[in-house]
Amino acid sequence: MQLLTELYKITSKSGREDKIKSFLLDCLKDIQIQIETDAIGNLFITKGQADIYPCIAAHLDEIHTPCKREIVIDNDTIYAVDEMWNRVGCGADDKNGLWIVINLLRSEPILKVALFVQEEKLGIIAGCRGANSCDLSFFNNVKYILECDRKGAHDVVAIGKGDIPLCDDKFIPQTILDKFDYQLVSGGKTDVVALKMRGLKIPVCNISCGYYNAHKNNEYTQFSELQNCLSFVKEILSEETNEKECK
Repeated sequence: MQLLTELYKITSKSGREDKIKSFLLDCLKDIQIQIETDAIGNLFITKGQADIYPCIAAHLDEIHTPCKREIVIDNDTIYAVDEMWNRVGCGADDKNGLWIVINLLRSEPILKVALFVQEEKLGIIAGCRGANSCDLSFFNNVKYILECDRKGAHDVVAIGKGDIPLCDDKFIPQTILDKFDYQLVSGGKTDVVALKMRGLKIPVCNISCGYYNAHKNNEYTQFSELQNCLSFVKEILSEETNEKECK
């Protein structure tokens, strides 16, 4: 849990993602990877040499107002409080996704990662600004994108907000869905939905990663559910599934 609590202590409101980027890059400094950035501040990471890559996505920002946080671990539940012991958001949306990314970059030999800035909507300013402005050529040799930015523990969003089709019902085998207690659902908008709306042709989806009450002061994570998400994603990335033709 230490990595997750360290992530939660860092505030990264949209447009102010420098501290979380520095932490992330420090975590990855001993891993042989290529890191690129673009004008808006998105990070694009490549590990290993391959003709075609699986890709994981997450966003670097959060919605909460910056404050000093203390992280509370109550058995399986993790949440944040301020210096007066009032509940505050911990940024699990989407630091849980960043936790997944760090763990996968440490364990997987072949992987691409897209980390987007400014996903959250701020007042009247629309969200997904990083995904809407990035160069799509990074995904030219990508087979599919899995984003871990969904509340709860059991959803794979296959249809995004506005009835945007993200992947078909055979993209993830039913045996894997059943093994980790996931199901295909319709959901909201996040970076991968924005990419599909821009015309990206490959399959994408958004996966539940164990957080609840996103954008609220009583936000929390069930750590066992986050761990299950990591195991689920690793299974999708496994050689057997990775050899399947994506349609």
